[in-house]
Amino acid sequence: MQHLAEYCHKHDYNKSPGTDDVHMLAVDDDLKLIYCVVPKVGTTTWKRVIAKSRKIRPGINRWIMWRRLSNYTVEERNERIKTYFKFVFVREPLQRLLSAYKNKFIQIPSYTSELRKEIVQALRPQDFKPNGKHFVQFQEFIQYLSNNMPRNQHWRQYEKLCHPCVINYDFIGHLETLEEDAALLLKMAGIDGRVTFPPIHNSTGPSDVLENYSHVPARYIRQLGEQYRNDFEMFGYEYLGPVRTLLN
Repeated sequence: MQHLAEYCHKHDYNKSPGTDDVHMLAVDDDLKLIYCVVPKVGTTTWKRVIAKSRKIRPGINRWIMWRRLSNYTVEERNERIKTYFKFVFVREPLQRLLSAYKNKFIQIPSYTSELRKEIVQALRPQDFKPNGKHFVQFQEFIQYLSNNMPRNQHWRQYEKLCHPCVINYDFIGHLETLEEDAALLLKMAGIDGRVTFPPIHNSTGPSDVLENYSHVPARYIRQLGEQYRNDFEMFGYEYLGPVRTLLN
């Protein structure tokens, strides 16, 4: 929290986020919670945990559980931001990007069918086929992002998803210390008596990050780093920490 306070003090964030800006903030009016849903930071598990605390059947773990903060009027949004318990979980930015690539390009390639076409057309136009599968390597994904292309929620920066310098979160947890942070959060939110947070396996660690980014030319890592610099600084992560050795 101290890193975030110092960051926000140095930067000008007077503008309140608009309707489109708070689309990833989930509101639970029963528990009086607001959760900024950052993809690839344990979000599926958190949805299940909160559903269980409300005795909603386990199969419902997506947005159907909640309204988005963007669904409310400005007055209703402000009242909830002022009075509800607000929390978010973050993780090291480069790990999050690699995890998102694995999930949306490898495990669920249908999700990125159009994006993969765009990347191949941009980087390897000679390989583009209208009905092709268009496999995209991780280094190509990073090269494409490093050109400051539009980002969906799975690789959008934290500050643009959650607006932590404008919305005063009551709790900011880290995936790296998830077990301790989750227990504390449940207690602070007053639902520790209803539910516990299950163990989760993080398949993308520092060594995996180093291995995958080692195939990315240094100039693209530097460009990407500048675009995510605020995410590093806001939450106390060493700037490009996992891959600094690749830049020498």
